[in-house]
Amino acid sequence: MIEGLPPFYYFRHGETAWNKERRVQGQIDVPLNETGHTQAAAMGKRLAEVIEDPSEYRFVCSPLERTRQTMGHVLKALGLPEDHTDTDDRLKELAYGVWEGKYWPELNAAGIEPDRDPEAFHAWRPDEGESYEDARERARDWLSSLNRPHVVVGHGALSRVIRGLIFAMKPREIIQLKVPQSRFFRVADGGLDWFDAADAEA
Repeated sequence: MIEGLPPFYYFRHGETAWNKERRVQGQIDVPLNETGHTQAAAMGKRLAEVIEDPSEYRFVCSPLERTRQTMGHVLKALGLPEDHTDTDDRLKELAYGVWEGKYWPELNAAGIEPDRDPEAFHAWRPDEGESYEDARERARDWLSSLNRPHVVVGHGALSRVIRGLIFAMKPREIIQLKVPQSRFFRVADGGLDWFDAADAEA
């Protein structure tokens, strides 16, 4: 387990058309759909209810559009300007190489099945892409750079990698982690707490 980390909130971006269509996004720049904007706005509202002092936090997101749009909703809910954020390439989604734009059932038909064989999926490195193990290096580098509280908007697979590193999880456990788009988590004091956007006050 990685100890001594400053607290941070981590959001996965809201839904995109490709999420809904079960297409492999990876690092392709796909924007939020209407549902995604609604999810992001609700999560921002929920964060505004629980965060103690936004001025204590650094705001950072992946440079991809879906994460920047999600962060925009978060900042708006907190009454902060749109440019009150930085981007970091280390927070990009895993690169799925030649499979980006394909459909998940196509991967399954090719023998890439995370539900059936999580260990193999963790080790799988697609052509022109990266494996979960590869992504650990940039995730570890990002974690080691944290020197103050953060609010972060990233991606689903990368959130698994980050949690796996912090809590010393095994490959099977990492792949089986949930990556919801209407909840976010906080890492603090050696633990992890989830916040559900549905709990936001109307």
